[in-house]
Amino acid sequence: MDKGRFLEKPRYCCWVLNYRCMFRCKTCYIWNVKDNKGEETSLEQKKQFVKSLRGFVGPDFEFHLSGGEPLLTEGIIELIDFISSEGYKTNLVTNGFLVNDAMARSIVSSGLGTITFSLDGRKASTHDFLRGVDGSYEKIMQAIGYIDKCRKNRKPAISILTIIMERNLKELLDLAEWANNDKRLEMISFQAITQPFCEATNSDWFFEEKNNFLWPQDAASAVALMEKLRDFKLKGYKIGNHPNHFLHFKGYFENPQQFLKKIKCNLGDYEFHIDPYGKEFFCCFMEPFGNIKTGNLPEIWHSPATQGIRENVYYCKKNCHIMVNCFYEDEKSTT
Repeated sequence: MDKGRFLEKPRYCCWVLNYRCMFRCKTCYIWNVKDNKGEETSLEQKKQFVKSLRGFVGPDFEFHLSGGEPLLTEGIIELIDFISSEGYKTNLVTNGFLVNDAMARSIVSSGLGTITFSLDGRKASTHDFLRGVDGSYEKIMQAIGYIDKCRKNRKPAISILTIIMERNLKELLDLAEWANNDKRLEMISFQAITQPFCEATNSDWFFEEKNNFLWPQDAASAVALMEKLRDFKLKGYKIGNHPNHFLHFKGYFENPQQFLKKIKCNLGDYEFHIDPYGKEFFCCFMEPFGNIKTGNLPEIWHSPATQGIRENVYYCKKNCHIMVNCFYEDEKSTT
């Protein structure tokens, strides 16, 4: 076991708060997952878990709060307020549909660090189609205005998250230009399209006819776009990705089956996930290493059982979306 790889303390928690969503996105079927709301962690259990991290994680520790739609979570504003009071960073990823004037004021008063809106097109028709709800584009534009109107000192920061796919390829440069020029926005980040969430795993999903509107049909066009987005980043545009992340995307669009196998997964080194029912895990393909309802993270972080799961993560050979999109680091294989 290569103990030299293990960091002393986690730095990041991706917390999926529920599996409920009012959207019917083409890239995610989480709304179709059987939702056991009665089994979800309570607000008090969530708070107790956050308390348990005192003295264990550093001041830069960040909670990435998502769903489903996280604003459907009971007590979400109180939870954000509590996490913020403990001194940790917070980022909430939302579709924006529930952010009216009153909700915006509650979000701002909670001390949230960043609110990230999922936006998949510069045209309303594109975003609405991909999200499965008419008017969803306009709702995001309104939500940005509500948050900006009532925040102070640009807190929370407002960011955009966009998935690169066939349906929106021709709009992404305009989207990047808009985000760069809109003074309300902190940044825009991009992710490459992957197999829709909550579908049965299929390593050939991008060859299926039903996914032609998702997977770029002309690899050369997708590669050229990645080069332009990388150039934007190098010129100082407000793009959250590392410039070489777009080289990573180029290889993926050119050959999605082969590209990722040469890169070791670093999940398990410094981050972990929590699902709505409290299970803690490094990767959705691996067994959980704990549960916030019953365990204490500082006690199990270095346990032999947890270390064993890390080893399984390091040497996993699955070509999964986490490798292309999440926790990217500039590696020699991408330059």
